[in-house]
Amino acid sequence: MNWFVLSCVTALTQAVKDTFLKRSLNAMDAATGMLGYCLAASVCLWLAVAAGPPVSLRGGYWPLLLLGGVLGGVTYWLYGLALKAGDLSLTLPMLAFTPLFLLVTSPLTVGEFPEPGGLCGIALVVGGAYVLNLRERRYGLLGPIRALVTNAGSRLMLAVAVIWSIGANIDKLGLAESSPLFWGASVYTATALALAVGLVRKRPALPPRVVRVTWPLAVAGLLEAVGIVCQMYALPLTQVSYVIAVKRLSIVFGVLLGAAVFHEPDLRHRLPGALLMVVGVFFIAVFG
Repeated sequence: MNWFVLSCVTALTQAVKDTFLKRSLNAMDAATGMLGYCLAASVCLWLAVAAGPPVSLRGGYWPLLLLGGVLGGVTYWLYGLALKAGDLSLTLPMLAFTPLFLLVTSPLTVGEFPEPGGLCGIALVVGGAYVLNLRERRYGLLGPIRALVTNAGSRLMLAVAVIWSIGANIDKLGLAESSPLFWGASVYTATALALAVGLVRKRPALPPRVVRVTWPLAVAGLLEAVGIVCQMYALPLTQVSYVIAVKRLSIVFGVLLGAAVFHEPDLRHRLPGALLMVVGVFFIAVFG
């Protein structure tokens, strides 16, 4: 299947998944919620692995898995904190900066660098993030940029984007040492173990009405499994930065869902910024 179609499916599942995640995280500790989510995704992915052909592991698999698990544990803990701290329409757009950071990490790790058209698309994605906070222009030309780092949820999600710019390249290297399904299942399992280690000392209390809180986590895990399978099959077909940029279509879906489900304000400013990011995404797909 075409890498662009696979990446678009990933984007849609990501946006719906984040809606379920935010609803659950409103009632529980971020690390606990993300642990449940990663476990649910792992179970779904291992079921898919069991239904497929046997996998042959190569020598670089284990060190890459260890690195991927550690990065995943830190990333998803920060991701959960970001969703708890801010609106979907302000936090999710920060992930659009991942392709920008990939301009640094991809040449160093997998030797990839976008074509000029891809660079223009990435610039549009970054410009969309500026427009997203354009109402802060009243504080000066740098007001929208300042808003990105003063909002707690945005700041945390920006840190996620930095780490994911490394993790996406680790994923591509891990695919070469195993298979798309097997790597996706194993890296989510490793991430869940990393989160569990971080919770050993903390021992957070479970929320009341656990079933009501955990079923959205299970749905989020299922959606993540579908999305990650599509992403893992897309990565070998093109450059990492292109797959991740198209995946950021989830930003627009997230902005719309944030307004529809959580009644988040300021859609008039946030949606145009998200749409500009989408223009950048399609620019990457067509000219990159």
